[in-house]
Amino acid sequence: GDYGIYAQRYNSIGVVQGSEFKVNTYTIDFQSHPMAAMDSTGKFVIVWNSYGQDNSDGYGVYAKRYNSNGVVQGSEFKVNTYTIDSQANPSVAMDNNGNFVVTWQSFQDGSGYGVYAKRYTSTGATSSTEFQVNTYTTDYQTHPMAAMDGTGNFVIVWSSYNQDNPGGNDYGIYAQRYTSTGATSGTEFNVNTYTTDSQSRPSVAMDNTGNFVIAWKSKTQDDGSPSDYGIYAQRYTSTGATAGTEFRANTFTTVQQINPSVTMDNTGNFVIAWSSYQESADGIYAQRYNSSGVLQSSEIPVNTYTTDSQANPSIVMDSTGNFVVVWNSYDQDGSNKGIFAKRYNSSGFEQ
Repeated sequence: GDYGIYAQRYNSIGVVQGSEFKVNTYTIDFQSHPMAAMDSTGKFVIVWNSYGQDNSDGYGVYAKRYNSNGVVQGSEFKVNTYTIDSQANPSVAMDNNGNFVVTWQSFQDGSGYGVYAKRYTSTGATSSTEFQVNTYTTDYQTHPMAAMDGTGNFVIVWSSYNQDNPGGNDYGIYAQRYTSTGATSGTEFNVNTYTTDSQSRPSVAMDNTGNFVIAWKSKTQDDGSPSDYGIYAQRYTSTGATAGTEFRANTFTTVQQINPSVTMDNTGNFVIAWSSYQESADGIYAQRYNSSGVLQSSEIPVNTYTTDSQANPSIVMDSTGNFVVVWNSYDQDGSNKGIFAKRYNSSGFEQ
């Protein structure tokens, strides 16, 4: 059968709130790649890809809003205006008051995929038209991610092909900052310092005052093995200035560390999680940092169940540093991939 979008709410101590619920109303073909964002009072929005729903021969981007009790606020709505080919890999970020931005990749900038976005108010009304994020349009710009501070300033990051090392035939990480009115703050900038081989699949998080951190996977930078990736990150101040240099998050460097996810609390403490391919299967690991980028622990092995593969982590943190990691675990629930999670307090102790 085809995929649909489902969600489950929890309170701050991890107690289930209500039952799991279906998000998408349109159920023909595939609905996939969900992302969620929440404001300071618990209102949230979920975005996803839906195949063929926007009358194209590919994916469109759809969203639905909920209040803090999980009650739907209006109907599901189409985000993308341009509907030819595919609009894919959506990401969403929300400020303290519920204003939000959605970003995605769209096959419309004249040279493969480009990065596009649209802003919304807390009532779900559009506060901008769909706009192009990337300035450099040659080849592919893909897999965008967004982060927003407490007052609506935001940053969008993405992978760009051949831009940071022309002729290298690999990706680099780029970003663009915006004010709360949607105006650009400066120009798009290259995030990764190391440009050999591929830097891709970025993740970004922002604190309440606009300081942010970007994490990505980098090929061969760890140990030089031809097919291996490591997890790297770069911190920035609220003015977009670099804070320190790019750094490696993973301590274990054998084989592959991939799929990073980063989260940040209100004052800039942050955690990076990733999949680590060790021996025969993936496992989930994480690393904690304070607001100055100082390591606060050794690598944290997140999953207790280690049979088969645990992969595709996503991490989110509250305003005071408590965090939760979710991931896919193969065959743990008795049938293919299931969704599992673990909660931690601000000191990194399991809850």
